[in-house]
Amino acid sequence: MLLGVCFLLLSIALPLPGCVHGSGSGPAGSDEAVAFIGVNVVPMDSERVLPEQTVVVRDGLISAMGPASAITVPAGARRIEAKGRYLMPGLSDFHIHLHSDEQLLSYLAHGVTTVFELNGTPRHLKLREQIARREVLGPRLYTSSPLMDGGPEGGIVVSVNSPEQARQAVVRQKRAGYDAIKVYDNVAPGVYEQLVATAREQKLPVMGHVPRTVGVDAVLRARQAFISHGIEYFLAGSRDESRIAGFALGTKAAGTTVVPDLSHVHTSLRMMEDLEGVFSDPEARYLSPKVMSDWRYSNPTRRVDVRQFSERQRAAYPYVRHLTLSLQRAGVRLVLGTNASDAGLFPGKTVHLELAELVQAGLSPYEALATSTRNPAAFIEEHVEPAARFGTVAVGQHADLLLLPGNPLEDVGQAGQALGVMVRGQWLTREQLQRMRDKVAESFKQ
Repeated sequence: MLLGVCFLLLSIALPLPGCVHGSGSGPAGSDEAVAFIGVNVVPMDSERVLPEQTVVVRDGLISAMGPASAITVPAGARRIEAKGRYLMPGLSDFHIHLHSDEQLLSYLAHGVTTVFELNGTPRHLKLREQIARREVLGPRLYTSSPLMDGGPEGGIVVSVNSPEQARQAVVRQKRAGYDAIKVYDNVAPGVYEQLVATAREQKLPVMGHVPRTVGVDAVLRARQAFISHGIEYFLAGSRDESRIAGFALGTKAAGTTVVPDLSHVHTSLRMMEDLEGVFSDPEARYLSPKVMSDWRYSNPTRRVDVRQFSERQRAAYPYVRHLTLSLQRAGVRLVLGTNASDAGLFPGKTVHLELAELVQAGLSPYEALATSTRNPAAFIEEHVEPAARFGTVAVGQHADLLLLPGNPLEDVGQAGQALGVMVRGQWLTREQLQRMRDKVAESFKQ
């Protein structure tokens, strides 16, 4: 029903108020030519700005880009007059948990055009295909398998307690169509080795945690493709910060991609101090009552070890900040992920909290933005989809774009002020996205 509301809004003519104006009425479909006129392009292929460009989008791809004198705007194209504005790639969040489908709209409203679900289900596989066919409006979706862990089966956990169970489970996930294997905390060393070996045979990246009895060093020796939290080094490796430099070099040598996920740690501390303050965020009105109810029972204040957890998180936060900067300096590929929509982590908005956290940890605005643009694309090209074309602004790339009022290379916060979002060539102004979200919020009151 909620996604139907979105399609209804997309099917009618809407005015375009505010400072971004375009000819024609209604949102542009991905098969309509669109031209951004006079825009400053932040291509994210390097730390640079291309001033006063004309960027033409056709059939969901960037078909032309260059100075106005060198680019012919197709007849009948929708013109977005964008002089003085900045155009950059759409953002990515590579650690989400899509607990309800209306969250797709929240990601788009915050400029997130690609996401990676890290606890997949058959519902996510179906949704991935519906989005790809443009039957559902949302960011490009990748999805891992259900999480694989030791111990008994429970919920959607796939139990792997022997090497043969691990081998069979990985093969099943490949046949089901998942993009990666998700590994969790309690996989035994021999089982882990078989899981990684089979995943490599099946050409699936292993993503997720550092199993506690395996440890960081063994995970890096196994060349696990992706570690989904910086805090994993703290939990499964050593709390001694003197080891961070070695971990950074080992991670680089392994070719392992890391999600720092500083906002996850910071938000857990905020909830310990002011739970109601976190939950009263204006973004809460766009979450389903079911999700908000779940947050009431799944937040850190409900833990039986609440004091120990609080002490651990307080120790982990500076550790992960130090680790993040060390990984960046060592040349490790960092990718932005937030763990949304677990308790307190609002879909889309938390991406901008994470960008700010990365800058505070010592990354430049360009380096922080790369974790949510070019770096995720590079991971996908290497491990999932060699022909992926997102993460930079260039001819031939998918038209997943953000139009910003200011230069994000000077102020990373500009990425959270998008005047409009283009996803697969479909142009949506900030006002249109807000109207869609207002409809969703109203539906929750009925």
